[in-house]
Amino acid sequence: MCGRGDQSLTWGDICELSGIIGAKPGTNLEPRYNVAPTTTVHIVREVDGKRRIEKARWDLVPSWWKQPLSEKKFSTHNAKAETITEKATFRTPWKRSQRCIIPMNFFEWRRPRKKGDPPYHIFPTKEPAFRIAGLWDEWKDRETGEVILSCTAITCEPNDFMSSLHDRMPVILGADQLDDWFQAPPEIAHDMLKPCPSDWMTANRVSAYVNNSRNQGPECVEPDED
Repeated sequence: MCGRGDQSLTWGDICELSGIIGAKPGTNLEPRYNVAPTTTVHIVREVDGKRRIEKARWDLVPSWWKQPLSEKKFSTHNAKAETITEKATFRTPWKRSQRCIIPMNFFEWRRPRKKGDPPYHIFPTKEPAFRIAGLWDEWKDRETGEVILSCTAITCEPNDFMSSLHDRMPVILGADQLDDWFQAPPEIAHDMLKPCPSDWMTANRVSAYVNNSRNQGPECVEPDED
């Protein structure tokens, strides 16, 4: 958790969610209704004091990783709030305040999950998407010289709404928390790693079409009438 996302957003949606004003589209925002770890998502991070929308691999590759990317077998698309300052993969980006938001809604399967079960589409009650708290890092491929920007979604204990589905949930930020999230010292930002209010969230059960991450399109988020 969180392991599948819906990023069917416009450039304007992301600007609104992240407080970016007047930015011109700099990348293609083709709607993606079924995003899986290790694929590309759009994130917002601050660079030289300015918030930017960028593409990133959703599965953080730590800057110290020395092997080819194909040899990275451990999952880093989520980082637990409780251990984020301790785990080798995340503690350096956290210490360096390499924080971002991932504007995204998400899918969750009710626990215990059985094969073929359909998920629930979790989305905000009043906004186009959640501001999921994340970390970013940059890794350089020693063979090609390519620099890869990657990210992880931070998770925490569930609120009352999510506890009926899962024992974890993403850390979700409000608009009034963004300045501190991007700019505050790590010890202050750490206090923000807690579940959001339940009334920020709603859900629809959708079809098992989402279970295959290759499936895309609006049908991924359509409520299951059955």
